[in-house]
Amino acid sequence: MTAIKSSLRIVLTLAATLVLPWAVSCAGAKPTFKNYVDSLYPDAAAAGVTWETFEAATTGLQPNNKILKFTKSQPEFNRSIGQYVGKRVTSGQIKSGQAKAKKLNRTLSAIEKKYGVDRHVLLAIWGMETNYGGYIGKSDILRSLATLAHSGYRGDFFQKEFINALLVIQQENLNPRQLRGSWAGAVGHTQFMPSSFLKYAVDHTGDGKRDLWGSPSDALASAANYLKGNGWQSGVPWGFQVNLPRNIDLTKATDSYRNWVRRGVVRMDGGSLPDHGSATLLFPSGIEGLAFLVTDNYMVLKSYNFSDAYALSVGHLADRIANRHAPLAGKWNVERPLSKAERIALQEKLKAMGYAVPGTDGRISLEMRDVIRSYQIRNGMTPDGHADVPVYESVMKK
Repeated sequence: MTAIKSSLRIVLTLAATLVLPWAVSCAGAKPTFKNYVDSLYPDAAAAGVTWETFEAATTGLQPNNKILKFTKSQPEFNRSIGQYVGKRVTSGQIKSGQAKAKKLNRTLSAIEKKYGVDRHVLLAIWGMETNYGGYIGKSDILRSLATLAHSGYRGDFFQKEFINALLVIQQENLNPRQLRGSWAGAVGHTQFMPSSFLKYAVDHTGDGKRDLWGSPSDALASAANYLKGNGWQSGVPWGFQVNLPRNIDLTKATDSYRNWVRRGVVRMDGGSLPDHGSATLLFPSGIEGLAFLVTDNYMVLKSYNFSDAYALSVGHLADRIANRHAPLAGKWNVERPLSKAERIALQEKLKAMGYAVPGTDGRISLEMRDVIRSYQIRNGMTPDGHADVPVYESVMKK
């Protein structure tokens, strides 16, 4: 009887995937939550999800519409960068990270040796993501991902992550309702999205499970594997806070360390810049704020969370845990961050004007900063490459 019911639901689900697009186009409304979830089965099956897994995970699944408000209040993009870093890199976080470094010294040494990723960076990510495992999230991941996908938030990203979550459940033999994490679908001590779990999660302890929930060792090794897989270069710093000479030429933002020294750039803490390699000059809050030289490893940190506020917080927290740098010196420029809609509009307008915009997704990469710098040079503005309100208003008036 159970087999008959399952077969019937498969038929009904497949029928829904065929009828639903036509029905929606006729009615001019999006499908109900249940119909939407049922319609995902063919894509899930194509990805390798069995019917048994899909049925167990989706039967009785209900939306969690309370989480939709969080999509408009992410702190990385709604606070000024100075406010964000100040709230995330605290004496408490530093001391906790140092305590974890001592407690997990052998584990961290093994991970560092295998993956070539600075242990202090891993600790900083752990601290930033879940307060060193103090809060790994209680949201039902399947509910969250299905709700976000049904709402259309971020295109088809969360639909794909929902299917990836089904694969995680299947591969790790998990109870669907035990899959808990953040409101946005990230899981474990180091907050992996399901796609990252499938690609980078590892069983460091050798117990046969990739346990990012109960094993900090697995979680830290997985984070190291993620960073390595995204291009982390062993022995290369993420960056340095620097002091600039007056009237420095800002039109060339990437240079070798040796040339930066020749151009009069010095580390703010009085240390020496490396004698090899290169770095890019970054003004996270504009020319009136703090200045940094950042490396390719900084961009690897942004692959974890594409936010300058996040990457700077991780890098600085790592340095403080390691006792290799003093607190940041000087004052951040207090400004209103551009909204995602404004960042996208800025990119679209610059692209229409003929600039080589790398993408129109609202992400301000180092390449995008070069585009902004070019615009600033052509329009008599200080070429700091920073996407701020004056740049936005200037571009939109063109």
